[in-house]
Amino acid sequence: MGLFNFVLGLKDVEVKGQTKVGTLKEDFKNSFGTEVRIYKSLNTGKGSKKADNKSTLASICDKKVTSMKIKKSHTVGNIEDQFKDEMGIGIQIASPDGKILAPNEMKLKDIAKNMS
Repeated sequence: MGLFNFVLGLKDVEVKGQTKVGTLKEDFKNSFGTEVRIYKSLNTGKGSKKADNKSTLASICDKKVTSMKIKKSHTVGNIEDQFKDEMGIGIQIASPDGKILAPNEMKLKDIAKNMS
């Protein structure tokens, strides 16, 4: 498929309350070529608990979940803040292999091509 075609094919991801954690992770990987870690609370550091893949976002969020769209032009920091502010949960966006976290200033469209 080639990297050029992959970048052109990046699609926005729609997030709703009934979206399951596992589905969001899969959609994120398919759309942006990178991993996303989703937590049960705002804590994403030591002692944090990852959300179960079968849970819906509404079931783990502190706030009422409305629809939001994740775009390839957003930065990692923007998306992480959006989840914190709009849903009351923490997420971390990682490299395609999930080994390191993506820098907050990096755009989603650049992670797969620059961190592979």
